[in-house]
Amino acid sequence: MIDEKSKTSRFIGIFLLSNFLFCYPVLTLFNIKTIFFGVPVFFFFLFSAWLGLIGLLMICAETSPRIQLSKRLPSKKHTIDS
Repeated sequence: MIDEKSKTSRFIGIFLLSNFLFCYPVLTLFNIKTIFFGVPVFFFFLFSAWLGLIGLLMICAETSPRIQLSKRLPSKKHTIDS
């Protein structure tokens, strides 16, 4: 089980990684006229990095069903008094 402080630090780490991957100097490294799997290298890097970051966010944000059930409040039945 991941505590909230650890989860927050992981989100901050993913944010910093995304800022690094999509900054101008790193993007210019992949701006070459080469085709990789039929796609220019720049676009292959751009979309694969984007997909990887989404995957990391999904892994980091996932919680177990036990945690979700324990945080839910019990439902109260509303009755109308006559």
